[in-house]
Amino acid sequence: MATLKDQLIQNLLKEDHTPRNKITVVGVGAVGMACAVSILMKDLGLYGIKDDVFLSVPCILGQNGISDAVKVTLTPEEVARLKKSADTLWGTQKELQF
Repeated sequence: MATLKDQLIQNLLKEDHTPRNKITVVGVGAVGMACAVSILMKDLGLYGIKDDVFLSVPCILGQNGISDAVKVTLTPEEVARLKKSADTLWGTQKELQF
């Protein structure tokens, strides 16, 4: 039997019912909730992003914060666009002076 977390992840990966221009909460339970939140990508190792940038990605939230990031299968074009966004943010961010 699949855990609640596994069921949430499976529901999140069913893209044929989810519009791409909206954030959709796919499930809520005693363990947590799945939604998109901004998270430091460098520590995740997802999609080859290695810079100190925060991007909104699907995560499992629990009472103590983010318990897991959900790796969504992206097409090569989507990965390239995501990396380009991360590179743009990193380029701007590293020019900032405090």
